[in-house]
Amino acid sequence: MGRILEMEWPEAGVKVESEPLSFNQDFYEYFLDNCPLKGIQSHAVVSGKLLYIMNLKLSKFPSRRYMELKMEDLSEAPLGRIFIFITAGKVGSVMVKYGDITEPMSYPTIAQVKKEDLEKIKQAGRAEWNSIYRNKEIISVYYRAK
Repeated sequence: MGRILEMEWPEAGVKVESEPLSFNQDFYEYFLDNCPLKGIQSHAVVSGKLLYIMNLKLSKFPSRRYMELKMEDLSEAPLGRIFIFITAGKVGSVMVKYGDITEPMSYPTIAQVKKEDLEKIKQAGRAEWNSIYRNKEIISVYYRAK
């Protein structure tokens, strides 16, 4: 069995694991090679139930060009799908779908949250939504390779 991507939101008390997909596996490994990473979690405002973090500083350059990766539509992808967007050089953004999304935009996908952790990812999403619109508490996210 290969390496696992673990994501943790300590302020929300949530930790999930994800596995690589049958495609873009080299990019999944590239992301894991950049771990551990941490940042401040954010949330989509109008498009639906999507956690995201922008501008993660990565330690390595991408292993492939962005347009060479298989992409999936946010609105059609399954719950728990993990998307990656490399903006330039060693800067990346990560998105995790935890519910319905109305915006039909495509991004490369690298992983899937394990089935047993799908309810937990919804909990992380609700916590982040509340942090933005209700309590203004900062929620951090940690990415680790296991």
